[in-house]
Amino acid sequence: MNRARKLSCVAAVAIAALSAAVVPGPAAIAAELPQPVTAGALPTPQTDGVVFAVAIAGNTAIAGGKFSKARPAGVAPGGPGEVTRNNLLAFDVTTGELLPWAPVVSGSVFSGADPGPFCKPADAGRWICDTVFRIEVSPDGKKVYVGGDFDKVDGQWRSRVAAFDATTGALDPNFKPSVAGRVRGLSITADTVYLGGGFNAVDGVPRTRLAAVSAGNGALLPWAPTADREVFAVLAAPAQGRTVIGGAFDNVNGTYRHGLTAVDAASGALVPWEWVTPSPDDTITDLVTDGTGTVYLGSYNWRGGNPRLEGRGAIDIATGRPRWLDGCYGDTQSVAVAGGVLYSASHAHNCEAINAVPENGPIDYHRLLAETTTATQTAQRNVNHVRVGDPVPELLPWLPNTNGGPASSPWLNGPWAVDADGRYVVVGGEFTMVNGSAQQSLTRFAARGVPGAVNNGPQVPFRAPELNRNLSGGISIRWTGTWDAQNREVRYEVMRGGTANPIYTTTSSAWPWSVTTMSFTDDQAPQGRIEYWIRAVDADGAVLSTPRSSIG
Repeated sequence: MNRARKLSCVAAVAIAALSAAVVPGPAAIAAELPQPVTAGALPTPQTDGVVFAVAIAGNTAIAGGKFSKARPAGVAPGGPGEVTRNNLLAFDVTTGELLPWAPVVSGSVFSGADPGPFCKPADAGRWICDTVFRIEVSPDGKKVYVGGDFDKVDGQWRSRVAAFDATTGALDPNFKPSVAGRVRGLSITADTVYLGGGFNAVDGVPRTRLAAVSAGNGALLPWAPTADREVFAVLAAPAQGRTVIGGAFDNVNGTYRHGLTAVDAASGALVPWEWVTPSPDDTITDLVTDGTGTVYLGSYNWRGGNPRLEGRGAIDIATGRPRWLDGCYGDTQSVAVAGGVLYSASHAHNCEAINAVPENGPIDYHRLLAETTTATQTAQRNVNHVRVGDPVPELLPWLPNTNGGPASSPWLNGPWAVDADGRYVVVGGEFTMVNGSAQQSLTRFAARGVPGAVNNGPQVPFRAPELNRNLSGGISIRWTGTWDAQNREVRYEVMRGGTANPIYTTTSSAWPWSVTTMSFTDDQAPQGRIEYWIRAVDADGAVLSTPRSSIG
């Protein structure tokens, strides 16, 4: 969803500042938690590279990044149906069909030092930087804006930012500001495009990593705050008269505001902002909103140590005061919000502040997560930068997963981008597997009730039950449950050979890191050899059975 619509500190000081600034008191637990989309992946086009940005515009999904080919779902690289796509593509979000739109997004060859893995070698000592980093849709849905490293689209000069007609796909002939450096952040209002990145000028006029241009003709606007290091994300908040800025910077307008702050949307002047990031090495990677006056953020920390911000947070736009922070470890590359659910692309591996994803769990990384947008509980322990009593969100049962990507990747982040519109969640990245099946760089998931939605229910391993006959002739049946990728509770049915209906039913909640062992004694067991097995059934009707066990 369009972000406009979905819309050096020491550790002790940082922790104290956070605890003092968080909105006090527990939030009331909602009677019914919001429901994420299903966790079964739908057929989606693939690329031969990395997708760094995705956006949903009506029934079209747009993906950008660093790739040169696209192919249908289920097809290996070089297989039937593979076509050329130069860093930008579109597909029908309802069917997964690749669309014919194929702009050629390119960069000029230059000489110099290796610019890093976002660029590619041309020949000895020369390079090409043409990656797309950000895609945003205008509030009226009529235009699609892209930003990145490129300097041409379809052979026409478009220096690091371009606009397209959302219906026809035509390159906008009037929108062509010249940005002298990488664009990583975009935010669109009815009349303004806010830019953030690593640039130092726009149209030959000095602009230090932040700028604004007309959404219509791309003309440079007076808005000119400065950041001393790269800006990763910007979020215009017209209702609050502010623009929120996230990135790797230490200072904005010459004042220490590491990683996250806000400026006046008209003048670019600093405005009051209460929160300070837990570590001076935190980098805010993404910013989204849902129109509630809250900005949701994702972050990574390149150095490590404690405390550090690598998970997600919700900050009041008007004051800069945290509504909640989840305290998770594992860099977060992107966030999206829809229907009261915050989706994230990360590699979470310790969320004990919200009683989830413990470090010693059977799955090291959960790369796709869903959380409540509001705090539903308070922290019960001090973890990372979260203190006892701080408001925290709740993890929701949405646990599809990807791998980290090819062994040759310099990052192995898996997913890099996520967008959501209430019907679908689209994910892009460098992964090559989704839910254990081959799928490269793009995938999508659908809400319940959406045609074609795929359930991803009870999970393997789900082992055969243990059987023992007691002295009175009854059969003791003991089994370890499973977990479900899209439901918190699972119903277990004990089945006996020769009996059509379950002889016993119970329900248990589980996560991958906390499954339950259960038991039942069949006091009506017949004589002779008999078989038992367990069926796991979730609320969506997905069924998984154990192998059968027998006893004489």
